[in-house]
Amino acid sequence: MKVVGIIGSPRRGGNTETLVERVLAGAAAAGAETQVFRLNEMNIRGCQACYYCKEHGRCRQEDDMVQIYRALLEADGIVLGSPIYMGYVTAQTKLFMDRLFAFLRPGLSSTFPPGKKFIMVYSQGGGDDREMVQGIAQRLGRILGMQVKGIAGGNGMNDLNAVKSNTALLEEAFRLGKELVV
Repeated sequence: MKVVGIIGSPRRGGNTETLVERVLAGAAAAGAETQVFRLNEMNIRGCQACYYCKEHGRCRQEDDMVQIYRALLEADGIVLGSPIYMGYVTAQTKLFMDRLFAFLRPGLSSTFPPGKKFIMVYSQGGGDDREMVQGIAQRLGRILGMQVKGIAGGNGMNDLNAVKSNTALLEEAFRLGKELVV
């Protein structure tokens, strides 16, 4: 079993990264092999809407997204984490999500292998955008044929290490990681 974590936070060691790593720790404890991608440290260009992927079954761009595509195809479980900035996921996360267009056929049917399990995690300073995050998770799951196992996250996390004192949230993230494997 393989589980891939995608971190869409620009902040190394922050709350979102901690939550993604906690989900991966749960998956590893249940026997999964894990892999992490930090989007902010990768060279990923935006979708060019060239539709090359629709005719050739793959994206034309030869950037770091190629590594992520390969890992996603091999994975049994996927964890996507993003802080919430200005009421939405980060630019890094949105860029990643846009590039998933390569897995869609015209009419929105998917070439992504069905049945993968999916978890989304988030951290937020003020506000409460849990419903919006839940909607993103459900939409990605529906479009790509993934089974959404849950979301984990919360607000009040402006401080770099705020999530580390939230034992309940860390336990929830770990539990969700284990559920990716069973």
